[in-house]
Amino acid sequence: MDIVQQTIQTYDKIAPDYCQKTRQSRFLDWEETYIKKPISYIPTPKPLVIDVGCADGRHCVQIDRNGGRAIGIDLSKSMLREARTLYPKGDFREMDMRKLVFDDNSIDGIWSSGSIYHVAKSDVDKVAKEFRRVLKKDGVVAVNFKLGQGEGMEANPKSYSGSPRYFAYYTEDEMKNLFTSVGFEIIESCLFPEEIYEATIPQMWFRKK
Repeated sequence: MDIVQQTIQTYDKIAPDYCQKTRQSRFLDWEETYIKKPISYIPTPKPLVIDVGCADGRHCVQIDRNGGRAIGIDLSKSMLREARTLYPKGDFREMDMRKLVFDDNSIDGIWSSGSIYHVAKSDVDKVAKEFRRVLKKDGVVAVNFKLGQGEGMEANPKSYSGSPRYFAYYTEDEMKNLFTSVGFEIIESCLFPEEIYEATIPQMWFRKK
């Protein structure tokens, strides 16, 4: 079984507990601040935004209520069930970020939160290229990731003991180079508050050139 399938199995197992934890207002308030930015960068009224790795759909709720139109995608069936329960009006689809089922130049924006680091570094360029393929000219990507070095299965993450998930860690330069090398320009970057997330998580915004 490959690392993605192992990680999906874990998310299928932990989905209810994971979603209860991530719906805390201390997370949601900061995330909504960062979700508003890509929408504000897109001149199109009601921009179509993909939430990549949507989990329980909470970010789709925020995208829709801040002027966007969200499509949430995930590979975990349990997470998609959680999303459809939380947000029955939402549009949620089972899909792999490495092979997006959208037409070329059809999407205005992409929100990728807590997802790109579950793809092997040997495959992550496929993700960046797919993001660029589906985005319209001047489309915007918002992506966050775990700061550090290395990659691998973590059998005992802090939050879910004994439930292995794959993590790839990046420096800010690595992530910037990943996107700029396939035709994006960086708009802005910052760090999530470490005292809230108990980890160093950079947030970056890119525009398709």
